[in-house]
Amino acid sequence: MKKLFVIFAAAVIVSTLTARAHAATLEELQQELDELNGKVKAMQGGRQSEKTVPAAPEESYLKKTWDRTRFGGYGELDYIFNRENGNGKGGNIFDPHRFVLYVNSELADWVTLNSELEWEHGGVKDEVEGNELSGEVAVEQAFLDFKLVRPLNFKAGVMLVPVGAINLYHEPTNFNSSERPQLDRFLIPSTWAEMGAGIHGSIGDRVDYQLLVMNGLDGTKFSAKNGIREGKQNFDKDINRNKAITGRLEIRPFTNLYTNFSFYTANSAPSGKPTAYTTVAAFDGKYTIGNFDIAGEYVHIYQNNPTALEVADIGHNMSGYWVEGAYHVMPSAWKRGKLAEADALLFARYSEFNTQDGGAVDPSKVSGRFDRNYTTVGLVFKPVTTVAIKADYQIYDDHRKGGETPLDNDKFQVTLGFVF
Repeated sequence: MKKLFVIFAAAVIVSTLTARAHAATLEELQQELDELNGKVKAMQGGRQSEKTVPAAPEESYLKKTWDRTRFGGYGELDYIFNRENGNGKGGNIFDPHRFVLYVNSELADWVTLNSELEWEHGGVKDEVEGNELSGEVAVEQAFLDFKLVRPLNFKAGVMLVPVGAINLYHEPTNFNSSERPQLDRFLIPSTWAEMGAGIHGSIGDRVDYQLLVMNGLDGTKFSAKNGIREGKQNFDKDINRNKAITGRLEIRPFTNLYTNFSFYTANSAPSGKPTAYTTVAAFDGKYTIGNFDIAGEYVHIYQNNPTALEVADIGHNMSGYWVEGAYHVMPSAWKRGKLAEADALLFARYSEFNTQDGGAVDPSKVSGRFDRNYTTVGLVFKPVTTVAIKADYQIYDDHRKGGETPLDNDKFQVTLGFVF
């Protein structure tokens, strides 16, 4: 009996231990199954959420346009002291000479809109209309540039005429004197812009070109006093049905040498009159050797039929030139900190031009005062590359006879020029 009890107790203990071991195994399996089910549900939930999350909205057209648009410009603020020499132009003045705003926008990766708006002398005319000065804003450029391939591109709109040393590069940090050279005001009426279209591009790394068809000049406004400057027309007008052809070839044969050949030719006579072609040919260049820069420009204008323009005081030819030397005087040891990009130059320029070269239609109108020359010496300080502080003195002379009134004056001028 005692033996049977021992056997029964042993069996109960073994069965109990077996049941517990089996139960423990089932609990672990259940726990693992629950964890696996949780992971599956989490994966399914993630996939479902990926399907239901809406796509990010496309970038707005306004934001794209803003991101592709660039603003810039330049300005010139002057102090001018004119020496009185009997022509009534003496005196001194502070003058907000000009402020220009650039707005350029990439309409596509190969189409660019370029524009330039200019306010001169505070944006007012010299004349008083009623009791107020009337404001004026001029469009200097507004054209589309279609970038096809590097050697051949197309542009159309209001563009700068690509003639001479200054007209394309007329920002104040690009030339040393306070005022643009007089040659580039009267024989090349900078800033000179016209409506037109044409091609441009680069041939290799050392040659650039432009070839444009544009509106022409009004030759009836030419004069010995102002050259061809007053011949610029409004963009929506042309004195005749002919169009001007103008072009430029810029060659950089080796490092630090820039040379440019440019031309312009068009009929400047009104419709119904015999043709009178005005042809402008220009050459300019600049060479840098060490701290020394030398630059110059030559311009010749030929009128094949000045009689048709009915301007008695001009003839077949106008011509002129300027030469300039500049020396970078700022020591390298000073170019530190805020002046790391600074530069300073001393320069001297001599310029001469004659708007009655070879005579005039009416010989009695010929005068030596239209054969003018300018000697300009000065200093330019650029604390940064985008700012130029200029001070120079201009000596004026001509070949007038006694009793004739000079067209210009000696002057001292200080200019604060900037680009942005």
